[in-house]
Amino acid sequence: MEISIESPTRIKMIPETEHEKESLEALWKIIIRCDQDSKVLCPIGAYIASKDDGASFAIQDQ
Repeated sequence: MEISIESPTRIKMIPETEHEKESLEALWKIIIRCDQDSKVLCPIGAYIASKDDGASFAIQDQ
């Protein structure tokens, strides 16, 4: 997955495999819901590239 930082308030996630496309679509459907309030991603803990294999986020109400 490529992550492009487009501005200080905007990122773009670009899937590079079919599995990543499916995962991003599933995440999108959890976060953006037409019939209910949308959700937001909130970072959990810290992410240190040399130590961690990924960053963790909680999905919370807006």
